[in-house]
Amino acid sequence: MGVHGKPGEFISSGFFVWGGDQLTPLHVIPGHGGVFGDVDRALQTARRRLAGLQRDPVKHARHAMKVLMKFKLLELHAVSRADWADWVGGTLFFERLRARFFAGETLAALTEDLLAELIAAGAAQSDALGVRNA
Repeated sequence: MGVHGKPGEFISSGFFVWGGDQLTPLHVIPGHGGVFGDVDRALQTARRRLAGLQRDPVKHARHAMKVLMKFKLLELHAVSRADWADWVGGTLFFERLRARFFAGETLAALTEDLLAELIAAGAAQSDALGVRNA
């Protein structure tokens, strides 16, 4: 079941992961990261991760929010703290997930935690001036 509670939501995200057995690529050029050739291992890892997200909608929701935040940083490269807060607060997807899975937290606290996770993973940077892609 996806983050919005619809069982079919994983169909599109899992299309290649689950249907990849019928393809025999020698190399894969992913949407991010480097080209790789160990396709069987990559598919096993992707299947395991996708299954984990299906089993744990809260983890899936956190992951989805972090992915959206990272894509925004890829788009903007750098943004002031005020503009970042405005974007987060104006993005209905975040509030919907917060209300469904994290009702005991404020949106500001939740997204600060997620940003801290992105920073810890080396995917973002932050200081008094703003937030930057890393």
